[in-house]
Amino acid sequence: LISLGLLAAGCVALFFALPSLLIAPAGVAKSDVILHGAISKHSAADKYVLDLYRRGVARKIVCVDSQISRELYPSDYVRESLISKGVPAEDVISLRLPLAPCGGMHLPMIVEFVKANGWKSALYVTLPEDSRYTNNLARRFFEREGIALAVSYSPEDREELTRSWWRTHWKTQRILGEAMIITLDRFYSECR
Repeated sequence: LISLGLLAAGCVALFFALPSLLIAPAGVAKSDVILHGAISKHSAADKYVLDLYRRGVARKIVCVDSQISRELYPSDYVRESLISKGVPAEDVISLRLPLAPCGGMHLPMIVEFVKANGWKSALYVTLPEDSRYTNNLARRFFEREGIALAVSYSPEDREELTRSWWRTHWKTQRILGEAMIITLDRFYSECR
C-alpha cells in the first residue's frame, strides 16, 4: 500500500513538473535567418519573430510548416501576415514541408534549405513546450553541417502556457501531447 502511494505521488509530481522538463531556457543569438516554426492560434510567436527581425537579430525569416489540408500551408498565411506588418516580401520565405510522422524527419530538409542559401547560423523559434526537444534534436542536424543554432520561443507564449496549465484543456493537451511525442519518438530511429 505504501509503494502504491509513493508511485501515485511520483506520478502526480511528474505531471506537475512537465513544463519544467519540457521548456528549455530561450536563447537568442544574432543569426543569418530566423526559422519560424511556432505556428499556432494560441501563439504570440508572430509578434515575437517580427520584433526579432526589427531589432536586427536576422535579415531573413523562413516560415516552416507542413500542410494541414490539401494545398493548405499555415506557413503561407504567416508569411503574408508578416508582410502585411511591414517585413519586405523578399525577406520572408514560406518553406512548405511534406507530411511526416515526426518532426525529426523534417530537420534534414530544413538544414538542406538553410545550407543551400549559404546561411551559417539560424535562430529556430518554436513553441515553448517543444524547446528542449528541438534544441537537443535539431542541434545535432545543424551542427553536423557546420550551422550554428539557437532555439527560442516567445516569452509571452511561455507565460500563457505555464499559467495554471492543468486547468485549461488546450494547455494540458499541448504539454501532455509533447511529452507523449518525445517518448514515442525515442523508439524510432528516423525520428531521433
